[in-house]
Amino acid sequence: MDGLGCGDVPSEDDQGNEIECEQDPPNWQALVSREVLAGLTPQEIKRQEVINELFYTERAHLRMLKVLDNVFCQKLTRDSILPPGDIKHIFTNLEEIVQLHVWITEQMTVIRKKNETSVIDLIGDDLLAWFSDDEEEKIKRAVGTFCSNQPFALELIKTRQKKDQRFTSFMQEAESNRLCRRLQLKDIIPVEMQRLTKYPLLLESIAKYTEDAEERDKVKRAGECCRTILNYVNQTVKEAENKQRLEDYQRRLDLSSLKQSENPMISEFKSLDLTKKKMVHEGPLSWKVNKDKTIELYTLLLEDILVLLQKQDERLVLKCHSKNLAGTADTKHIFSPIINLNTVLVRSVATDNKSFFVLSMSDNGAQIYELMAQTVSEQRTWQCLITQSAETMKTKTHIIPLLQTE
Repeated sequence: MDGLGCGDVPSEDDQGNEIECEQDPPNWQALVSREVLAGLTPQEIKRQEVINELFYTERAHLRMLKVLDNVFCQKLTRDSILPPGDIKHIFTNLEEIVQLHVWITEQMTVIRKKNETSVIDLIGDDLLAWFSDDEEEKIKRAVGTFCSNQPFALELIKTRQKKDQRFTSFMQEAESNRLCRRLQLKDIIPVEMQRLTKYPLLLESIAKYTEDAEERDKVKRAGECCRTILNYVNQTVKEAENKQRLEDYQRRLDLSSLKQSENPMISEFKSLDLTKKKMVHEGPLSWKVNKDKTIELYTLLLEDILVLLQKQDERLVLKCHSKNLAGTADTKHIFSPIINLNTVLVRSVATDNKSFFVLSMSDNGAQIYELMAQTVSEQRTWQCLITQSAETMKTKTHIIPLLQTE
């Protein structure tokens, strides 16, 4: 199969012929003679059917990537419908992704031509060549870049459609193209991530029906490489989504109350920038300040701090709270809404399995926060993740010197 770069644009009729020539995977058994079929075990027939599915769906995926390139990316560029910066943000390294799948498809074509009877004997070495070692790292880098850009791409498309009539008109026309098969751009951009989830499943299925032990081991190893790639890209996408959310939270962050405070433990947080942090976990918690006062929070667990936000309309407010010390009416204890994790201990609340204590030991004295999750499961998640993050921060801030040998 000849590769299409971003510069090679076939006519729409050519694209239609290529894309519409196969809508459904062909029945593999219909491709081989009765004599060949009669010589195969039921298990081998199933193996061949899965290999056929792998090869067919790879070609189908490549065709959809070319639709993304030819119907959207190139036309947007050629007609100057969006500025180059926006096109780069939406399609990022699409050309690299297309060429990656062109190469895999070409390798599959070579294998097909070598097996004139349509029965593919050994494929383990080929799968390892496609998905392990240098190729594994290449796929991680390329697909990780493309897929982690998805949240930003989809948000940019949504924003543009709201305020740019020319772009909206283009989208309506492009998405009505028969090559899109009734899919919108927002549905086509995620196809690369969807394809990545298929590889481990297909390879595991091929291994399941492979009788030769050595060949089965090679296919399994290739499947494990695909699983490693998928996990890597999932993590990259999660980090990108977290980054996007932190940017949104930063825009809504209200630090006015902290900026007015003269409390020394607040000073380092008056110019808090969430976008410089890494998200670990987020969600609603309740803060029992005292027996008469409970505050509903939206809580961010970042890699080095726990942030206790209060939602007020669209704003996310950071505000100190206080309670009277035991036995005194006029001495108040101030609680910061931001807790440094390198001084934190986490403990369960014996009388409530949805609650937990966060003990912050700082130069300003001990502070004990009683926080409550919405479910027992969420309580366990919060307690576990805060503990892990705190331990990581303590390791970073208390580096133990190596023992000196005489």
